[in-house]
Amino acid sequence: MATSLRSLCVSIALLALALAAQSKKNEDLITSLGSITRRHMDASSGFSSTQEYLQSVASARRPLVVTGYDVDLSKWDLDALAKKGGGGVILDNVRRNRGSKSVFAIMTPEDQDSEGFVLRKNTTLGGLETSDTVSVITPNAENLLFNVDFNDFYAIESGPDGSMEKLYWTGDLRGVAGDSLGDGKGDLWWRDFQVWDDLQVEGEVGEEVFVPMLWMSHPGVTAQTHYDKSHNWFLQLFGTKKIRLFPPSYGRYMYSYPSVHAGRKMSQIPFLDSWGGDDPTKGTIFPNATSLKSYDMLLKPGEILYIPPYWWHSISTTDESAALSLSVVSPSWEEALVSRAVNSPLPLRPFESKVEKRVAAQVIITHVVSRMEKMGSPEIFSAFLFNDRWANLYPSLGGRRGECYGWSDGEEEEVEEVMGRLQEDEELQGDIVAAAEAVAGLLNDELLSQGVRMVALGDWIEKVAVWAVAERQGEGEPVAKFLLDCLGVDNLEITEQYDGKPLVEDGDGRLNLKDDER
Repeated sequence: MATSLRSLCVSIALLALALAAQSKKNEDLITSLGSITRRHMDASSGFSSTQEYLQSVASARRPLVVTGYDVDLSKWDLDALAKKGGGGVILDNVRRNRGSKSVFAIMTPEDQDSEGFVLRKNTTLGGLETSDTVSVITPNAENLLFNVDFNDFYAIESGPDGSMEKLYWTGDLRGVAGDSLGDGKGDLWWRDFQVWDDLQVEGEVGEEVFVPMLWMSHPGVTAQTHYDKSHNWFLQLFGTKKIRLFPPSYGRYMYSYPSVHAGRKMSQIPFLDSWGGDDPTKGTIFPNATSLKSYDMLLKPGEILYIPPYWWHSISTTDESAALSLSVVSPSWEEALVSRAVNSPLPLRPFESKVEKRVAAQVIITHVVSRMEKMGSPEIFSAFLFNDRWANLYPSLGGRRGECYGWSDGEEEEVEEVMGRLQEDEELQGDIVAAAEAVAGLLNDELLSQGVRMVALGDWIEKVAVWAVAERQGEGEPVAKFLLDCLGVDNLEITEQYDGKPLVEDGDGRLNLKDDER
């Protein structure tokens, strides 16, 4: 009997180990880069103000945890506030998710351009569609709660149908903090966290570009891995957050959504989903995720984390309690440079028909990529861009290059006619070259790291491709097809080519870049 019991115990133990192996998560593929440096506020003694010290930290573009900041945490104690009846704090636009999924992937299907025109974005989900852990949140009545009393937010654990419910809210500090919620310093203290970059814009930069956002979340809630273009000083006020940071150079393994997608700046990888088997690179749609490396940390009340621009990050509330955080974002010169490049004027008005637009896009993209440092040829970079952002959204394309022209009858003859006109129009050729030099000059600026350049060049190419082939807002497949079929070309021979060595393709088809901290 003892032997049988011992055998049973061994069998149960082996079964438990097998189940544990099968329940490994995608995040387990990530290699640790170590811990983030911590520094006490005493280090600011040589500076005239806290703001000046934090500004110096941001100038290094490296994550840093700062401790010892003077904040009265008792004023932000959610438990104490709940006992007082919530203090009359009312929350709007509370995002909710029912069920066991704890990761919130916030989608923005519509946006407005500078003239107020509503832009509809692609919403194909790819890997997140079947995720066991990620809930895709869009701004509709089912996912949003309004006029929520603080105590209701804090107490809600299940929906009206009895299902588990997780809530996640963010709002401008200046709109909700008062006598009941805040540290008593007035509404100016958060300015300690402003970062003043030289944005190279006309006129003075006003206070409106700095935004202090409060974040409140239920236990276990996680924000899907993403990056922001701005500086982010993240102050933990109540509860504990688990934070994972990836340098921008690792973005090429992140499978980000396209810039013209509702999930732009967000990874398609469901990091908390489980994978089975011994080799996670087989049978997965995210094989390059095995190359990811990150910094991991716990952020406790009173601690501040600096998240540099374009650093990928995921932030999770631990299971012990709800959490409250303050995030102060400031525009960065990376953001300003990339915006100028992506929105740089292009000589596209002479091109109106479908074929003309495709020819123009192919020509100007080739000119820009040929002038980029260490980005390879249009063929190499477009293959990377497709595999990283589009392949999982449109698997039926198979990553196979086709013909750019001949999509309809008579196109090849029209292509010859358009190219002939372009070759004869020296003024238009000059405009195209000047526009390409302007875009490439901005993206090659030494202020931008290689990881940021890759993101920015991909965004710019997608914008041009949408103009060329997307007849309706939100169309995605024609853009993906354009990347495959129309950009499989070599670099132009540019006599003023930059000194940087051209990027080459590794044997596994990945871009050959150094895994540095940028």
